[in-house]
Amino acid sequence: MIALTNISTPEYMNIPPLSLLYLGDALKKAGYDVQVFHCPSDQIESCARRIIRKDPLFVGISVFTGNQTRFSAQMSREIRKLSNIPIVWGGIHPSLVPEQTLGEKYIDFIISGEGEEAIVELAKAIERGRGFKDVKGIGYKKNGKLVFTEQRPLIKNLDDYRLDWDLVDIKKYYLSLWDCKRVIKFITSRGCPYNCTFCYNKRFNMGIWRAHSIDFVISEIQRLKDEHGIDGIGFYDDNFFSNPKRAMEILTAIDLPWEVGTNIKDISRQMLDKFRNIQCRGLFFGLESGSDKVLRLINKQFTTKDIVEGIKTLSEYKDIYISASFLIGLPTETWKEIGKTIDIILRLSEIHPRIGYTIGMYLPYPGTDLYDLAVKRGFNQPKRTEDWYLLDRWKNIIDPVWMSGKDSEKKARNFYMIRKYSQIIALRHLNIPIISNIPQWRLSNRNFSFPIELPMLSWLQQRYANKSSFFSRIMHKIVKVYTLNRLKQN
Repeated sequence: MIALTNISTPEYMNIPPLSLLYLGDALKKAGYDVQVFHCPSDQIESCARRIIRKDPLFVGISVFTGNQTRFSAQMSREIRKLSNIPIVWGGIHPSLVPEQTLGEKYIDFIISGEGEEAIVELAKAIERGRGFKDVKGIGYKKNGKLVFTEQRPLIKNLDDYRLDWDLVDIKKYYLSLWDCKRVIKFITSRGCPYNCTFCYNKRFNMGIWRAHSIDFVISEIQRLKDEHGIDGIGFYDDNFFSNPKRAMEILTAIDLPWEVGTNIKDISRQMLDKFRNIQCRGLFFGLESGSDKVLRLINKQFTTKDIVEGIKTLSEYKDIYISASFLIGLPTETWKEIGKTIDIILRLSEIHPRIGYTIGMYLPYPGTDLYDLAVKRGFNQPKRTEDWYLLDRWKNIIDPVWMSGKDSEKKARNFYMIRKYSQIIALRHLNIPIISNIPQWRLSNRNFSFPIELPMLSWLQQRYANKSSFFSRIMHKIVKVYTLNRLKQN
C-alpha cells in the first residue's frame, strides 16, 4: 500500500486534494493499492499514527509553499519518530526549493514537477531498493549527498490520468452554493499562458497551458452526476478560458450551474449573455491593484480602466455573483499605491455593491520574477523548510521589507485592517443605517484606530455570505423586500 497525504487547516478541509486523486489514479493503474489521507492541521499526530499502522511502501506528501511546509514537516517528523517508512515530498514547494527541501533529515525523496509518471517509477525503484538514478524528475540521498535526476518533460496527454474520487469520501467535499447542495471543485487543465510576475506557474508549468480534451471533461463530469448526484461545479483551473471555444463547449454540454475564474479584460455583454444562458452562477477575477504602475510591475496585461469598465458591464448581470482578489505589499509598492487599491475597491463597490473582495499580502514565492526583486530589497530566504510558513497570505506574520519607504512595518500593521474592512464592505448592500457605512468610512479615511465594531461586522458578513445558512436566507429576503419598497417609493 502507498499512503498519499495532504494537510489542510480545518477551514479548508472542504477543498478536495485534487493532486492526490490524480497521483492515486496513476498508481492504481500501475497495480498499487493506494490510500489518501486528507489530514486537518490540528490532527497531525493521530493521522501519522493511522498511516504508520497501514505500513505503506512509502508516504507521499503534497506540499504548497506556506503553512503546509510546517504542517508537512510536523507530519514527517511524527512518522520518522515511529518508523523508517520512506517519506516523499512532492508538489509546488519541493519543485521550487529542491535543495533545501531534500536536505531535511526527515525527507528521503522529492518529486519535482508533475508527479503522475515519476511517482509510479519511484514506487518501483523503492520496491527494488535501487534504480533511483533512472527515474526522471526526482531527488534522493546517496551516501549522505543530495542527488537530482534529469528533469522530466511535461505530460503529453492529460487524458491518460483522471481524478479518482473513489480514493476519498466525496460527500466531505460537497459545497452548498447558490441553489445547489452538491457543488464540487473540479479541474480540467494545467498551467497558464500569462506571465504574472508573482506567480509560481511560469516555473512549475514552464508557462505552458495544457488541457484535458473536451470529450474527456464532459464524460468525467457526467460520471460525477450519475454516480454522486453532483448538481454544480466550481472549476479550479489556473486559466479555464485559455481556449475560449473549448471552455464554452464544456460549459454548454455539462448542463450544470458553475463558477470559474476569468480575465476582466475579456468581459463583454455578448459573453455574459451566453454565460447567463448556460447557468453561470459565479465569476472570479484576479484584479490585484488599483495602480497602473503596479499592474505593469506584475504584468497583468490590463489597466485600471479595464477593471472599471469590466465591473460596469458585470453590474448589469446581478444574477451572477462576482468576487475579486487584490494584492498589497508588493516590492517597490508605496503607501500611496496601496491607497489607490483601496480607492478602486470603494469605487467598484459603488458601481456593483454586491462584489465580494479578498485582499492578500504579497508573498515572495521562490522561482518567480518578483522573488529576485524581493531578495534584492532585503528578503532573506527561510533557513529551514518549516519556516516557509511565514508566507501566509492572511496572517501578516512577515515583515514586507521589500516595499518602498521606511514605513513597511506600519503598512504591515494596517494590512489586516484593510483586508477585513474590504471583505465586509459588501454589507453596504444591506442598507442598515450606520452599520452599512462604517467599512466605507474606515477605508476612505484610512482610519483603523479602535476598531471595536470589527468583530461584530465580520460575524455579520460571514453569516450573510454563507448562503446556505438560515440567517443568510432571512437576510436576503429582507434585503429583497427592502429594495422593492425603495423602488416603489422612487
